[in-house]
Amino acid sequence: MRICSLLPSATEIVYALGLGDKLVGVSHACDYPDDAATKPVVSQSVRQITHLSSEEIDAIVSQARANTNPLYWIDGDLLRELQPDLIITQELCEVCAVDSGSVFETAAKVLDYQPEILTIRPSVVADILQNVRNIASAAGAAQKGQKLADSLQARIRTIVDGVADAPSRPRVLCLDWLDPLRNTGQWLPELVELAGGDEGLAIVGGLSRELTWDEVVEYAPEYLMVMPCAFEPDRVRQETAEKLTCLPGWGDLPAVKLDQVFLFDGRIPTRHGPRVVDVLEGIAEAMHPQHFKGITNYEMLVNNWA
Repeated sequence: MRICSLLPSATEIVYALGLGDKLVGVSHACDYPDDAATKPVVSQSVRQITHLSSEEIDAIVSQARANTNPLYWIDGDLLRELQPDLIITQELCEVCAVDSGSVFETAAKVLDYQPEILTIRPSVVADILQNVRNIASAAGAAQKGQKLADSLQARIRTIVDGVADAPSRPRVLCLDWLDPLRNTGQWLPELVELAGGDEGLAIVGGLSRELTWDEVVEYAPEYLMVMPCAFEPDRVRQETAEKLTCLPGWGDLPAVKLDQVFLFDGRIPTRHGPRVVDVLEGIAEAMHPQHFKGITNYEMLVNNWA
């Protein structure tokens, strides 16, 4: 079995299944675990934008969407050389990874055989667990997929049971982008609910959307989780200082007054792989340290703003 993963989430699933030795190609964004960096890179970004400001990145992405211009390209010659049996792609976010249509088109052009192309599009946590099973099954390792999904479900149950008797559900806001402000969507509002909170400005399984600062002030979140997509911890802290703390009324937000602003490694929450449960545990520990102190596996996953 020769596997080519064109999105970081799938790469993480492949490794979690113990199939990293079967992985023959990855995308440019596949950076976890460290061994992923040793694999041939099949897809690349059309333009390097990570060094730009949040506002500049948003403008480039918005323009590309408006003009239906791709953000990524696939190295067809390398794909032909790698001869994958299974290619994993997605139909969730054209900003995060190459879209499935480009994968089918390129494969049809450069390969003289038909590999299995598995397309995933998760919206909620159950979809992520099912994708674990689907990828494992496509790779000929169905039992490993079921075992991994069961272990992730058990960790989720630990959190749900731990907050079952909580007296209230505090208002929580998770921010996916800071300029312009965007909330989170898909599975992240569900993670908040599973951890005992209420994400009143988002919809479980829905899309993220732009927010006005007036909405945030009126909502008055008791917990603020800052997790700008794909930003490493230092960049998250810098963006928070530059984009949020100067806004009118920042100091009056309950989350700020109560010292309940938490910064997440932005490279993790939006990935729909096994570490989504680490994010759940991070949110739970931030909100309920008395029940979940030390449960977060990744030291840099959650940092208190103060």
